[in-house]
Amino acid sequence: MGLTILRIAGIALGLALFATSGARAQGVNWTPIPTVSPPGSADRSYPFFAAARDLAIEGYVEEEFSVAGDATPYSPFYGAKPGVAVAASGPPTPFKTRVLVRRPDRPENFNGVVVVEWLNVSNNFEADNVWLTLQDHLVSSGYIWIGVSAQGFGGVDTLRSWSPERYGDLRIDHDGGMTHEPLSPDIFRQIGASLRSINAASLLGGLSPTTLIATGQSQSAIWLASFINAGLAQTSTFDGFFLISATGATIDPATPSLVLRVVAEGDAASADAENQPPDSARFRQWEIAGSSHVDRHLRAAREPVQLRDLGTSVQAAIAPQCDVAAIGTASPAYMVEAAGLEHLVAWSRGGPPPPTAPRLVRHLEVEGRFQRDEMGLASGGIRLPDVVAPIGLNVGMNGGARGCASQGYYLPFDLETLRRRYPNVAHYRRAVTRSVRDNITAGFLLPADGDIIISAAQGASW
Repeated sequence: MGLTILRIAGIALGLALFATSGARAQGVNWTPIPTVSPPGSADRSYPFFAAARDLAIEGYVEEEFSVAGDATPYSPFYGAKPGVAVAASGPPTPFKTRVLVRRPDRPENFNGVVVVEWLNVSNNFEADNVWLTLQDHLVSSGYIWIGVSAQGFGGVDTLRSWSPERYGDLRIDHDGGMTHEPLSPDIFRQIGASLRSINAASLLGGLSPTTLIATGQSQSAIWLASFINAGLAQTSTFDGFFLISATGATIDPATPSLVLRVVAEGDAASADAENQPPDSARFRQWEIAGSSHVDRHLRAAREPVQLRDLGTSVQAAIAPQCDVAAIGTASPAYMVEAAGLEHLVAWSRGGPPPPTAPRLVRHLEVEGRFQRDEMGLASGGIRLPDVVAPIGLNVGMNGGARGCASQGYYLPFDLETLRRRYPNVAHYRRAVTRSVRDNITAGFLLPADGDIIISAAQGASW
């Protein structure tokens, strides 16, 4: 089917125009939702949480679709443990949801991989946390990213309230809570399966995917862990699962699916303190020292979109209520995640598994649950230059009001501490360079990201 891209008001707004009202693929109907005005417009005739960058300049298109079909309910599901027997809890039920697509505008710029994100609704609105964390890498590497509104509570319910005109006909039945969504697993599975169908290229501007990676952060990653444990991953819809901060989720290392699970220090200090499944032929767990569940990089990417579309900021509201108001760790965990994604893609295409990473050193009987050095930095785990050659204290946990724990904090060292630790700035720069090289060799950093870290260190002075 033909596809036309319209440029509206000089902004990168992709609008898919099909010869019919929709395209049917693998049991679900995809129908374009036109983007009429620029993001931030008062009429809200644009996608909720539309990308906050000019994708057109970067050779990308953003499109939104409604997807309708019938989904089989499964209950209970959220938090399913390995080997749990999950069965259909009723007959197929109609649903209508939306997906957001960001893709290269030319086939030659597409790397063949679609990253399918289960959008996060923990704050009672949908957040594309994996996209926000990895968008620079996804765009520069030619990925297709697809965000799936898989949930009703906090998901399509909130979308309907945000823009009744745009989203008023969306519907996902649920049992009154974000962890009681019996239709969500099958909705996500069916949308993934539709990307395997013969019509997939017509949905994606002529791009034909070869590899599908399912991903999610926090609550969304817990849903995906349940998806794996309940056996839905055995349908071969997805080639690999990339789980970021699936806090407290248990995954059997004997999983039939390829899984890379990334654990922040803050997660391992709480619900994941004793959750240390061994690596296996199809499972890897990476734990990152000096990282929080929500860090400064994610905040910097998400906050402008929140302010634009909601007029509020979750982090700005909570910071004054935390024991350390300087919330969010500053160590670039997203760079480790970018390297992990590349390993997972290669693994899913028949390549070697991601390298085994050292685990954080836990002391379960001690408050804080970690072995820490004299400066307060956690021991073990993947250790980026901000931990190996620190100029501040990155701690993955915080205290205070509800929600503060996941924020962590970062406190820069004072001048006296810096001078005591480093005889001169050149000593610090050399330490950073060594750490970067060690992490690249180990497979935990991509060379391009290592160059960014080294360049930043070259500009340091005190």
